[in-house]
Amino acid sequence: MAPRQKTRYFWTAALLILLAAALYCSWPVGIWLNPGASRSGLASELGAFGQPYNWLFIWADIVSGALLVGGCLLLTRLFALTRWVRIGLVLLAVYGVCGALDAGLPLRCVPSIQICGPIFHDPQLVLHGVLDYIGSFALFGTLIAGWKVARQEDNVWLPWIYVVGTAGIIFALLSLIFIIDNGPGYWAQRYYLTISSIWVASLPFVLHGKSVYAKKA
Repeated sequence: MAPRQKTRYFWTAALLILLAAALYCSWPVGIWLNPGASRSGLASELGAFGQPYNWLFIWADIVSGALLVGGCLLLTRLFALTRWVRIGLVLLAVYGVCGALDAGLPLRCVPSIQICGPIFHDPQLVLHGVLDYIGSFALFGTLIAGWKVARQEDNVWLPWIYVVGTAGIIFALLSLIFIIDNGPGYWAQRYYLTISSIWVASLPFVLHGKSVYAKKA
């Protein structure tokens, strides 16, 4: 693959993933379009049945997932698939697929403004939660993969990985603790979503090491 073509592939993939990250972090739009659910609700409540503009948030996540998968496929043509590069791209694609499927199973009840029944009495809600956790674990896996690539390449992204990883883990745990303890989990989740989106947007550059270019004619 010619150097110019490599550059074009990389920036196309990076822009697709950047757009996907921006679409996934759509909660600030909810403050304007749906202030009721945004005041104290989780981001998933913006796409719940009956909520204003729920279609916008649902499709933002679905398109985001599709763009992530597309960006990962492009990067497989550019990067030589070393073990950790391959793992990082596969996990990023899994994260995108889970986000899209999760959005396709919108909540039927909005806990912040309605009284909802037991979680385990709603199979769709259980599946919604399972996909959410699988996506989160996949995202955490991309952090490990990025760290391994950065360590092997001795590149400048290593401090960035520590900062983003630490912040993401802290807000993920705070979000979980507050949700279980009926605390203000919505604000911790928003910080977590924002940090996650920033990390996703940076991942193509983290994996852009000295030895990962595909040597193709």
